[in-house]
Amino acid sequence: MEAHQEGDADEELCPDADEKRAGASEVLLTKADINSLGDKESPQASEEAEESQQAESLDSETLSHAELKKFFQEALCQLLKKDPILNDLHPQVTLEEVNALIELEHGRAMKVYVEKADGGFWCVVVPREATVHDLKKALKNHVALMLNRKGVKKKINWKYIWKAYWLCYEGEKLADDRKKLLELGVKNKSSLTFIKRLRERNRSGRKVR
Repeated sequence: MEAHQEGDADEELCPDADEKRAGASEVLLTKADINSLGDKESPQASEEAEESQQAESLDSETLSHAELKKFFQEALCQLLKKDPILNDLHPQVTLEEVNALIELEHGRAMKVYVEKADGGFWCVVVPREATVHDLKKALKNHVALMLNRKGVKKKINWKYIWKAYWLCYEGEKLADDRKKLLELGVKNKSSLTFIKRLRERNRSGRKVR
C-alpha cells in the first residue's frame, strides 16, 4: 500500500509526456512572442533612430556653400525669433547690424530716421558721437543692404544726391560733414529730411549749389 501510494504521489508530482510537450510549446510561444515584440520599436525609439541617421548622413555628406548658407540662416532665424532684443532683425542679418543694435541697447548709439521721397523712412543706427559724414556713410550702407535684400540691382549715385540735396533737421541744413550730430541737436529717434539745394552765385558770378 505504501509503495502504491508513493507511486501515485510521484505520478501527481511529475507531469506526463503530453503535459511536458504542452508546457514546452507554451514556453516556445512565449519566447517567440517576446522576440517579435523586441523587433517592434517604440515611436520614440524610431524617432531617435531617424534623427541619428539624419545626423550621420549630415556628417557624412559634404554640404555645398549654398546648402550650408541656407542651413545657417534657418538656424539663425530661429535664434533671433527667441531673442527679445534681436527678434526684429532680418533673417539675413549682418554682424554690423547686430553690433549696432547691441550698442543702441546700451545707449552708446542712437537711431535716426531719414524720410524718403515716398513718405516712408529709412532707419539708421549710428554711434552717439557720429558726425554728419558718419551718418551719410551709414545711410549709404543701409540703403544698399535693403536694396540687395529685395533683389534690386540698381545702384544709387550718392555723389549726385549730396550735390543736389541737403540733409535737414528741424529746418537746419547739415552742411558741415565734420560736425557731430549731437552738436546739431540730432538725438535718438530724431527725424531728418532731404531738401533740394538751391543754386547760389559765387563771387565770380558762376552758379554753384
